[in-house]
Amino acid sequence: MRALDLKLMRDLWRMRGQALAIAVVLAAASATFILSMGVHRSLYETREAYYSENNFGDVFANMTRAPRSVLDQVSAIEGVQQAQGSIVQYAILDFPNRIEAVRALLQSVDERGRDRINLVSLKTGRMPAPGQPEEVVADEAFALANNVVLGHEFDAIIYGRMQRLKVVGIGLAPNYVNALAPGDIIPDDTRFGVFWMGEEALEAATDRTEAINTLSVKLQRDASQADVIRAIDRILEPYGGTGAFDRDDHPSHVFLDSELDQLEAMVKIFPPVFLLVATFLVYVVLGRMIRTQRSLIGLFKAFGYSDAAIAGHYLKFAIAIAILATILGAIAGVWMARELTELYARYYHFPILRFSFEPSVFFGASALAVASAAVGAVSGVWSAARLTPAVAMSPPPPPVYRAGMVERIGQNAGFSAIGHMIVRHIARWPARSSMTIGGVALSIGLLFSTLQFIDSSEFMLESYFFRSQQQDISVTFTEARNEDVLFELRQMPGVLRVEPVRGLSVEMNHGNRLERTALEAIPPSAKLTARIDQDGNVISMPPGGLMLSRQLADQLKVDPGDSVYVKMLGGRRTEAMLPVGATVDEFIGARAYATNETIEKLARDGAPVGAALLLIDPAERDNILTVLKTMPAVLSIGDRDLEMSRFEEMIDDNINTMLTFYIAFASAIAVGVVYNSARILFSERAHELATLRVLGYHRLEVAVVLIGEIALLVVISVPVGLMIGFWLAQLMLRMFGSDLFRLPFAPANATYGEAAIVVLIAALLTAVIVARRVMRLDMVRVLKARD
Repeated sequence: MRALDLKLMRDLWRMRGQALAIAVVLAAASATFILSMGVHRSLYETREAYYSENNFGDVFANMTRAPRSVLDQVSAIEGVQQAQGSIVQYAILDFPNRIEAVRALLQSVDERGRDRINLVSLKTGRMPAPGQPEEVVADEAFALANNVVLGHEFDAIIYGRMQRLKVVGIGLAPNYVNALAPGDIIPDDTRFGVFWMGEEALEAATDRTEAINTLSVKLQRDASQADVIRAIDRILEPYGGTGAFDRDDHPSHVFLDSELDQLEAMVKIFPPVFLLVATFLVYVVLGRMIRTQRSLIGLFKAFGYSDAAIAGHYLKFAIAIAILATILGAIAGVWMARELTELYARYYHFPILRFSFEPSVFFGASALAVASAAVGAVSGVWSAARLTPAVAMSPPPPPVYRAGMVERIGQNAGFSAIGHMIVRHIARWPARSSMTIGGVALSIGLLFSTLQFIDSSEFMLESYFFRSQQQDISVTFTEARNEDVLFELRQMPGVLRVEPVRGLSVEMNHGNRLERTALEAIPPSAKLTARIDQDGNVISMPPGGLMLSRQLADQLKVDPGDSVYVKMLGGRRTEAMLPVGATVDEFIGARAYATNETIEKLARDGAPVGAALLLIDPAERDNILTVLKTMPAVLSIGDRDLEMSRFEEMIDDNINTMLTFYIAFASAIAVGVVYNSARILFSERAHELATLRVLGYHRLEVAVVLIGEIALLVVISVPVGLMIGFWLAQLMLRMFGSDLFRLPFAPANATYGEAAIVVLIAALLTAVIVARRVMRLDMVRVLKARD
C-alpha cells in the first residue's frame, strides 16, 4: 500500500467520528433514494407486468343496457384490437352475525373461458362452471379480510332479489387492484368486495339476457385513443352510455397512479436536502483537515509527489466516506423499502408484490453520494493542490482580531469574557457558522414538514367527516327515485332526519378543456352536508349557477363569473350553458354542485332522489341497518363512523411509518452537523481551552466556551428552520396532492415546538458527547503542541 493510502486509512480512523457523522447524513440521502425509487420501480413494474399478463383494457365505458351486438360495432372501429362486454351489478351481502352492511360488486365472466380482457388470476379454486348460477369467485383481499374460504356460502340481494352464492375460487383482476365502493373515498376490504359470477347466471339475476352494461376495449399500438373514445360514445349514446374513458380515469388505476406520483415527489424533495447538508459537511471537515496538514502537504511535495497525487489523496477521503454511506444507505433503504412494500400490499392487490433489487437504483444512490462528497471536497482539494512546498511548510498567518460590530454589541450587552470568546469566534468564521445554522435549520424544516402531515390529516378528518358529512348513514338506491322513498325512510323507528342527494354524470367544457365529473344537488334546507373549504369556512351555494371545487375549476381554467358548457352523460343527455357562481377549496375529488332546480332541468326525469342521508338514534342503529339491507330499492349502505375509522387507520399506517423514517433522518442531519461543528471547534480551540484551565477556569466554565457556541448557533437555527419547514411543508402538500386527496396546510402550534425540541435534544446530546473531551483535556500535551 502506498504511503498516501496508508495516511488515508490513518486519517479515516483518527477522524472516524466525523467521517461516520457525514456518512450517516449521506446514507440518509441514499436510503431515501433507494426507498422511493426502489419502491416506485417495483410498484410500477409489478403493475405493468400484471396489466400485460392479464390484458388490462385501454378504454372503458358504462351504459344502462346495450345488446351484445354493439360489440361488433365497437370492434369495427379503426384502432380497436378487441372489445369485450360484461355485466356489473352491485349487491348487498348477508353475513351471519354481522349487522353492518357488506357490499359487493358482481362482475360477469364467461363460464366457457372465452374472456380475453381483464383476466382473473386464480389464487385457489376454479372459475364458475356453466349451469351453476350460485358459483362465484371472491376477490382475494375481501376473502382474507372476512375469512372467506372455498365452499363458503352466503345470501346476496341482487337486483332486488335474494340469491344464494357459493365461493368456488379466490382470485384477483387488474381492473380491481384497488376496489373502491360507491361513495367511499378509500378501500375497505372488510365491507366491500368484488365477485366474479358466471355470465349466464348474472344475466338471469339482473334481467339482462344477451345484454351488457360495461365495456372494455384493447387498442392497437398506433390507435388514436381520443378518436376511439368519440366513436364508442356515438355507438353507446342510444343505450344510456355515460362516456368512454381511458386508463387515466379508471378508478383503480388512478388510485395506484397517485401513489406512484407521491413516490416520485419524495425523490425530488428529500434526497436533495440530505445531499446539500452532506456537501457542506465534507467541505468544512476536509477544509479543516487540509489546514491542519499544511506542513505534511509541503513535505509530500518536497519529496516529489505531484499536485494531482495530493489532490487525489484528499478526494479519496471524501469518496471513502461516500462508499461507507452507500453501504449504510443500501442496508437502511432496503429495510425501509420492504416495510413500505408490505404496507402497500395491504391496499394494492397484485398476484405478487415485493421489493425488487434493481442494480440501477443502487448505482444511482451511490453516484449521488459520491458526487455530493466530491463537490464538497472540490474547494479543499484545489487549495491543497495549489500549495507550494515553501508556503505549506510555514505556519498559516494568525487571524487578526479587531473591534467591530459584534464587539460593540457584546460590550453594550454586558457579555462576560467567555461570552465575548463565543461571539468573536462565530464572527471570525461567518460562512462556516452560517452553514452550521443552515444544516440544523434544514433538519428542523424537514421534521416539521413531516410532522405537520398528522395535523393536516386530522384537520381534513374533522372537516370532511364531522362538519361536511354529518349524517350517520348514507343509502344509495338502485336508480333515481321520486320523493316517496324519503317518506318510507322517515317512517323507520330511530330515523331522526332524512335528506335527499342526487348526482348526475356530466361533461363540462370550457374553451379547449373538457372534464367529466359528478354534478351534485344541494338542497336549500340541507343540514347533514356542507361545503367546507381548506380554511374551515362553510361556503354557501350561490343563488344561481354552479359551485365548482377549486381542483375542477383549475382543470377547466374558470373563475366565478365564467360560464361552462354542461352536457349530461346518459339519460336525456341534456345540454346547457351554466355560469360559475363560486368555487370551494375541498380536500377530496374534483366535484361540482348545483341547486335542485338546475339538476331537475338537466335530468328531466321527475326522480330527484338518487341517495339519502340519514341522521339516526344510535340506539336504533342495528335495527335500521337490518331493515335497510332487506329493502329491494337499496343498492348500497354507507356508515360514516366505519368509513372514518378506516380512513384514520390508513392515514395512521402511512404517516406513522414515514414519520419513523424521517424523524430518524432529521436527527441524523442534526447529529452530523452538530458533531462535526463541535469537533472542529474543539480542535481549533483546544489551545485556548487549555490556557483557560491554566488561568483557573473550572472544567464546566471551559466547556461552556465550546457548548455555548454550538448552543447559540442551534438556537439561531430554530426560527430559520421553522421558516424553511413552513415553505417546505406547503411544497410537499402540493406535490403529494392528487385528484383523489389534497391535504390542507393546517399545522398545530405544538408541531412547531415538537420539531424544534426533537432536533434540540439530538443536538444537545451530540454536543455533550464532544464536551466530554473538554472535561478530559490533557493541558500539558495541548500547550506543548506546536502552533
